[in-house]
Amino acid sequence: MVCFHGFTGTSQTFSPVFQKERELNILAIDLIGHGRTDCYVHPYRYQMECLCQDVALLTERLGIFEFSLLGYSMGARAALGFACLFPQKVRHLILESGSPGLKGQTERMMRKRSDEQLAGFIMSHPIETFVEKWENLPLFESQKRVSHKVQQTLRKERLSQRGFGLACSLWFMGTGVQPDFWQELAKVKATTLLIVGELDVKFQQIAKKMQEMQPDFSIEIVNDTGHCIHLEKPQVFETIVVSFVCS
Repeated sequence: MVCFHGFTGTSQTFSPVFQKERELNILAIDLIGHGRTDCYVHPYRYQMECLCQDVALLTERLGIFEFSLLGYSMGARAALGFACLFPQKVRHLILESGSPGLKGQTERMMRKRSDEQLAGFIMSHPIETFVEKWENLPLFESQKRVSHKVQQTLRKERLSQRGFGLACSLWFMGTGVQPDFWQELAKVKATTLLIVGELDVKFQQIAKKMQEMQPDFSIEIVNDTGHCIHLEKPQVFETIVVSFVCS
C-alpha cells in the first residue's frame, strides 16, 4: 500500500498507525516539497500531474505495477488525481478527508489567493511561527485532545519542513490550482473508500457529494473525530483500512 501524507507531513505520518501491521507492505513517500524530497526544483515538478507521473515511474522502477493507495488531505487529493490518471495501477483507493478539488472559477480564484497569502506568510516568517499558526486552525481543533506525546511528535514533523517547499506546494499544487477531478471520478476503477471524521462537517459533505456522483464509493464516518482520523483514532483507522484492503 502506497501512502501519501498531508500538507506539512512526511513519509513518517502513518508510521504510528501501521507500525505493527504485517498484512500490508507499506511504501510511504515524502511528496515533493516535504520531508527529504527535493524542494529546489522547477515549479512544474510540483504540479499534481507531474507528481503523479513521478510516483508512477517510482513504483514501476520498484517493480510495483498495481497497489492500494492511501492519501490524507492534500495527499488524498493527490491520490485521487493518481487514480484518475493511472486507473489501471490502483487496486484499492482510500481517501482520508479528501476532495476532488474545486469546481467554480470564482471559488478556485478565491482559494488560490488564500493559498498565495499563506505561502507568502511562510516565506516571510520562521517555520516556528508558521507552525504555531497552522496548528491552531479551527480545522485541527480536535487534535488538541490527543496526548501530549502525540502532539509533540506531530509538531516535530511540521517543524522539520523547509518553508520554500511548503510555499511551492501551495503555489503549484494547492486546491485552487490543482485540476478539478469532480468530472473525472468515473475514471476511477479502484474499489474506493472515503474516510471522514464525524466532527469534520465540510469533508463529510464533500464525501457524500462524491458518492452521489460515484455510487460505488463507500463512506466511513468515524465517531468523535475531526479532520485527521489516523492521528486522533489510530487503532480505529488501522482496523478500517486493513479490513478494507484485505477483504
